[in-house]
Amino acid sequence: MEKEKILKHLDDGIEKQVPDVWDEINNQIHKTKELGNYKELVMPSKVSALNKKRTLYKRFSIAAAICLIVFSTIIFTPALAAIQEAYDKIFSSKHIDDTGVRTAINLGRGQELDQTFYDKKHDITVNFEMVMTDDKETKLLLTYQSEKTDLKNYYLDIFEGDTSVNLIVGNEKKKTLGYVGWGSRYYDSKENKVAEALSFESIKEYEGQDIRLEIENLTIYDENEAGNVQTIWPLSFKLDQSAISERETVEVNKEFTFEGETYTIKQVEFSAMETRVVVATPPPDTPPGLGKDGLPGRVMSKLEHQFLNARKIDKEYGYIVDEKKSGVFLKSAGEKVDPIFSKGEVEGAANEYIMFFAPVKDRQDCILLVGDDIKIPLTK
Repeated sequence: MEKEKILKHLDDGIEKQVPDVWDEINNQIHKTKELGNYKELVMPSKVSALNKKRTLYKRFSIAAAICLIVFSTIIFTPALAAIQEAYDKIFSSKHIDDTGVRTAINLGRGQELDQTFYDKKHDITVNFEMVMTDDKETKLLLTYQSEKTDLKNYYLDIFEGDTSVNLIVGNEKKKTLGYVGWGSRYYDSKENKVAEALSFESIKEYEGQDIRLEIENLTIYDENEAGNVQTIWPLSFKLDQSAISERETVEVNKEFTFEGETYTIKQVEFSAMETRVVVATPPPDTPPGLGKDGLPGRVMSKLEHQFLNARKIDKEYGYIVDEKKSGVFLKSAGEKVDPIFSKGEVEGAANEYIMFFAPVKDRQDCILLVGDDIKIPLTK
């Protein structure tokens, strides 16, 4: 892989740290080991139950909370609760730069997996946390850590790397699941732990069936070269209805002009994990040149340049919105909805551009904001 591509991946997979979360996990693991309850610790409860607990905790005063913790220690539950909340914080924090994941977690979406796999050869403990899917995408949330293997440069890259996700039903391999975005990752150097929110094609059609996902190979990116770690991380589960979200498509067919170019908003797709705005773009003024692979390149429209104008790379939080720049946003229920920049390479049909945003609160009140002046209601 060329040096430029390696550096790009290093930027995309920026090191992110949430030491308070990992410290809590580590502390509670040691406490629970002493109580002989380690198995329960690594099996977090359902997110919906966690959200209820979080709401309850907010109602206690500091003194009452301390009493509750002391009492819970006696009945062996505090470590489990702390770990549940800590894991929840990982994927709902800004260190995961996919706002769709964060929103879905906060709404209690997804099927809890509660599975741990130990890769003995490489001394990597994998915790499969949650899965959620709809008609076009699946998100798999997992963490992995090691006491011996330095995981700083270890990635689950199914976009351009050597990693793949295989779907097996019964004894038959159905397919290798294609990527949907880069996914979201952060690495905690203090605890040598990684959290990944993988995005790949939908598995919704297998609802109610026992399926097996196999993550094959890790991708290594360092400053000078790329490589891989040959391994298989298996995950077997029955795809439950709790993992399924419905996707609503609204045909819009509205034209607007931006910087002399005319676009047509074809449709908007709403789901619990994202909002997609599909736009027909004008043909480029000049034909695209050839890329390094010899294939025709792609000419970005002015709308795409505007969408990416507000994208910023932050050393701690990955892709974020630069509030000092104009861009393309949604507005729903009176609130601005940020783009999901980690899906920038997901392409539509010819002369079609797809913009990705976080889920909206009110699908009936949704407006596309382009620059400072253009506002288009996303209704029929």
